[in-house]
Amino acid sequence: MVRSIAQEIALLLDRHSCPSGGLTAALCENDECLWAYLVSDELWGGAGSVADQAVLGSPHGRRELESLLARLGREQMVAGRTNSRTEMWVAAFESRRGSELR
Repeated sequence: MVRSIAQEIALLLDRHSCPSGGLTAALCENDECLWAYLVSDELWGGAGSVADQAVLGSPHGRRELESLLARLGREQMVAGRTNSRTEMWVAAFESRRGSELR
């Protein structure tokens, strides 16, 4: 499941001309390389990470990215393989989505 969500994220980043080199490379490698990327600061870190700054130029695209990252993060939590910031980002994305629905 994480691989398919990661593929959706890579496609979204490509559509919005955002760098996805690390993710694209990880998708082409074995599961160990993919997981190394999925727990990385490049994906889940602070300033400059995919979670923090990707697809900011498109509100619709950003919402889609946040939804995908929340799904990915949930899957990672179930697997017990997360970055130290994964849970924080998932909570933020889900909170934002919940407030948009109100």
